[in-house]
Amino acid sequence: MSEARGRQLLPGQTSRVHVYDMASRTPRLVFESRTVLVEAPNVLDADTLVLNGDGDLWLLRLPAPDTDAVLDETALVRVSMPGVPEINNDHVLDPSGTSVVVSGRDGDLYRVPVPAGGAAATLTDVTTALPTLRKFYLHGIAPDGETLAAIVGERTTDGVWTTDVALVDPATGEPTFLTRDEHADDGVSFAGDVLVWNSERFTPGTAQLVSLRPGSIDPVRLTNDDRVNWFPHVSPDGEHLLYLSYEPGVQGHPADHRVELRLLPGVLVRGARMMPVPETLVVLDGGQGTVNVPPWSPDSRWFAYCDYPVGRDSV
Repeated sequence: MSEARGRQLLPGQTSRVHVYDMASRTPRLVFESRTVLVEAPNVLDADTLVLNGDGDLWLLRLPAPDTDAVLDETALVRVSMPGVPEINNDHVLDPSGTSVVVSGRDGDLYRVPVPAGGAAATLTDVTTALPTLRKFYLHGIAPDGETLAAIVGERTTDGVWTTDVALVDPATGEPTFLTRDEHADDGVSFAGDVLVWNSERFTPGTAQLVSLRPGSIDPVRLTNDDRVNWFPHVSPDGEHLLYLSYEPGVQGHPADHRVELRLLPGVLVRGARMMPVPETLVVLDGGQGTVNVPPWSPDSRWFAYCDYPVGRDSV
């Protein structure tokens, strides 16, 4: 019997995908399954999502907006990726719309053609990091497609594990580190030419959102509360900063928590001097897999997210 790939559903759990309309401030359920756990939606175009599940990459063509149709696992179309190992939920669409870069469980990054699939290009080589164990976790691609924003995890021979922000050259696979310290970092993505991510540098043990503008070496704190804030994603038009917020005291970004999707003005990442109260858009059962990667539509009018209720509906 072969071992299960990817994260699996708990007994009685449902994997669901929603699209959230910004104008009406309402979500719409578009997919649910009791057999396949899908995660981390990207938006390929106005009609198609990219997700991962069972260690593979999938396309999901959305039902028409004027219907109440809810799709199931039979609507998923696997993207062929010959030679690519099991992947995790860190995958980002290239701005050209012709490929997606996925993070393999082996720690390397691979470029996969979409929507047709096909032979993938290997962008990194973690074996060159020996004797340090190195893994790449992709979260962002620059608007011109020339730079990848990744979290690089490293474990030395004495067992010390660090996670740092790096810019990766897709031609060479070489990282240029922007942080190199003991503070945990994750979820780095682009907002134009600004980088935004979550970090524990200001509050050890509690992730808060930070940004780094061009020419600067010191991240600027964006959130300052007692909640644990992860995975910031600025809308393509720069208007909105969407992020995932856990209850105080949570460590990391675990699955199966009651979490909130929150919104702040996108101008914060460029240094706007304001202290707005975050807007809570959705309260849901999720966390890991909900919005790990950029989920916005190209026109910034909606975003996609996942939740994983067990025996109850999310709000």
